[in-house]
Amino acid sequence: MENTAHSHPVTSPKVYLGVLAALLALTAITVTAAGIDFGAYNTVIALIIATMKASLVALFFMHLRHDKFNAVVFLGGVLFLAIFLIFTLFDIDSRVLVLPGNLKAPVQEFPGAPLNKPVRPSTGSAVS
Repeated sequence: MENTAHSHPVTSPKVYLGVLAALLALTAITVTAAGIDFGAYNTVIALIIATMKASLVALFFMHLRHDKFNAVVFLGGVLFLAIFLIFTLFDIDSRVLVLPGNLKAPVQEFPGAPLNKPVRPSTGSAVS
C-alpha cells in the first residue's frame, strides 16, 4: 500500500522573509498611524492595517493560500466583519455628541405632581 499523506507545497524561506518584511512594515505603519490624529477615521485605518496583517498570517502561516475552501471561509468572515463594522460606524457617526452644554434641564414635574411645589420623584408627593 502506498502512503498517501496529505501535504502542502513547500514554501521557500524567501517567501517567509517577504512576509516577515511586510508584517514588520505594517507594524511600523501601525505605530506611526497611532501617533497621528485622523479624526473619525482612526478606527477605520487601524482596522484596515490589522486586517491586512491578519490576512498575511492566515494565508502564509496557516497555509490558507493552499486550501481553497478554508480561504473562502476566511475571506467570507472578513467580508462580513467589514459589513458589520461599516454599519456600526454609520450608526455611531449619525449620533449627536453628548456634552454637558447639550443636556436639557432635568424635569422637575411629572403628570400628577402638585403644581409649583418641589416634588419627591419616588413618591410624587410634595416636599414639606
